[in-house]
Amino acid sequence: MPTKDYYKILGVEKTASADEIKSAYRRLAKQYHPDLHPNDKEAAEKFKEINEAYSVVGDPDKRGKYDRGEMDIGSGGAGFNPFGGGAGGFTATGFDDIFDMFSDAFGFGGSRARRKSAQAAVGSDITYRIELTFMESVLGCTKPITFSRLEKCPSCHGTGAKDDAHCKTCDKCGGSGQIRHVQNTIFGQQITVGACDKCGGTGKIVTEACKACGGKGVVTKNKVINVTIPAGVENGAVLQLTGEGNAPRSGNGRNGNLLLEFSVKPSALFRRDGYDLYVTVPVSYLTAVCGGQIEIPAPDGVFIHNLAEGTANGETLRFRGRGIRTQRGITGDLFATISVEVPKGVTRSQKKALEQFENDNSLKNYSKRRAFLDEIAKTYPKK
Repeated sequence: MPTKDYYKILGVEKTASADEIKSAYRRLAKQYHPDLHPNDKEAAEKFKEINEAYSVVGDPDKRGKYDRGEMDIGSGGAGFNPFGGGAGGFTATGFDDIFDMFSDAFGFGGSRARRKSAQAAVGSDITYRIELTFMESVLGCTKPITFSRLEKCPSCHGTGAKDDAHCKTCDKCGGSGQIRHVQNTIFGQQITVGACDKCGGTGKIVTEACKACGGKGVVTKNKVINVTIPAGVENGAVLQLTGEGNAPRSGNGRNGNLLLEFSVKPSALFRRDGYDLYVTVPVSYLTAVCGGQIEIPAPDGVFIHNLAEGTANGETLRFRGRGIRTQRGITGDLFATISVEVPKGVTRSQKKALEQFENDNSLKNYSKRRAFLDEIAKTYPKK
């Protein structure tokens, strides 16, 4: 079993999420960083311990082994040393986290933003709102949608130039689209790569613009696609279609995403709670008293249920597995609440028959009322 409680070191619960662990690590690492505590051996040791803890529980695979007791934790053997290279066992992601943290703490720039800018351009996302009926959201469906997006110009193939002769290699970056920045930090000299400010990261300079797109490299087109909506989507849920968004304006790169936001209309029959459905079923006074067949709606259709005699108003019946069913195998239940409808417009002869029923049965068939009257008698004894 591990000899160190890494969760306790970071000040989080064992059930903490990855974001909670990362937040705790960043806060403590800033607090105990050696540059803030020069010649403080205790702070340096605490800083080392914090990094060691995060190198384990901040990594999903290592965390799983640690939680199962499968990791051999010695005296710092699993440590994370941001200054010591690969021997400390840190990953590129770990370095990104700590470097960005020090960027925030000591003000020498956002390295992550520059690293991202050196990557291939990505088009912007498009958000499209889809209205669904309640049953469409429960059962799933396929809907055609039409939307506008930016696509690579077919005339210039995204270069923005009239032709190849009017598109030359950028002389500042040599066509790479990237330039290097050298910066002195507490780590020593750091080299980062960013997009070329002269060509915008394309590596090309346009001398005469394409007439079809006006030099933008993209044109607006209408797109029609059939969207398969999975069963069980909720109001406000978002479905992401990768690569169906706008093309990047810089020519090369990948499209953004299409984000489908669902607006589900309320149902006059059902109320939803997670994957469970609730429905109120009105029944006649006679059926509640004598029992009988009633119709109950469900996602897969209406089914017949034999209601027991003497069913009380407000009684709820549970039908397991008759709620929402998803393609992922999640199944909810259906809850049907009985609402006994008292008849109106009763004739004189019908009233007389009811009175005769009451006189014949007295309190024999009214156990709740009989118990209620007994409690009244106990509470208010006759003097």
